Amino acid sequence: MGKILQVLVSVLVLAQQQVAIPVFNQTADQPQNKNPQIKENYTLKFNARKPNALELKKKKTNFYSEVVLPIKLAQEAADRAEADRAEAERKSAEENQRVALASANNQVQIRTAAVSSGASDDAFTNLRMCEAGGVYNRNSGNGYYGAYQYDIGTWAGYGGYPRADLAPPAVQDAKARETQAARGWNPWPACARKLGLL
Repeated sequence: MGKILQVLVSVLVLAQQQVAIPVFNQTADQPQNKNPQIKENYTLKFNARKPNALELKKKKTNFYSEVVLPIKLAQEAADRAEADRAEAERKSAEENQRVALASANNQVQIRTAAVSSGASDDAFTNLRMCEAGGVYNRNSGNGYYGAYQYDIGTWAGYGGYPRADLAPPAVQDAKARETQAARGWNPWPACARKLGLL
């Protein structure tokens, strides 16, 4: 009898209040949501003052958190992956360029060592002074470049540099020694005559 009385008191207390209980809808015949963040929410309301004491209402969805936010997070992850891929490609290109330049400089050093010329360093110093005033980055504006005044065709991209004036001094000196070893002083006729090399 005490238990029945306790239940009746509880019902009377509830009858004076409105009670809302969250209920999640998951039936066996409905497919599960693929996104675990999106749930169908229902609220069961009990109000003894109304003729229909029980009321089941579907809770409104939050469009931002349930639709926009997952799309935004997926886009940010895709953007990060793309930025990482682009950075990896940039680093790879820089490394390839560094290796190519090192290889070209290595070839220049090998060529310099291989060129055995009877010409002295003084002869090349005097030739540089006569041709371009000893200025390695000289661009005369007449189609000749560098300390030894090479034209584009004769320079031929030596050491990986498009023009002689863009190459460092060691590369220009190596090309001059190689040219002199192959063709003598003929590529510099005016200065070679002036210096008594021809």
